[in-house]
Amino acid sequence: MWILEWGDSINQSSGQWNHEEHDSSDKAFDAAKTKIGMGLVAHAIHSEGGVLWMSRDELLDVAGADEAPGPR
Repeated sequence: MWILEWGDSINQSSGQWNHEEHDSSDKAFDAAKTKIGMGLVAHAIHSEGGVLWMSRDELLDVAGADEAPGPR
């Protein structure tokens, strides 16, 4: 299970992020790209156990790439 934390400028200033669960890192990454494309903030993707896979800066760097790096 992979968790995408996302939100808008209000979430960003409060530090309270929305959480969205996905079965794979690919699905979480695709959802992050969608959120970024909508003008929202994709804050992070992490495992159910809390291990960070991609930070906001990493997501922004690779959002234009064809595929997500790392675990699936």
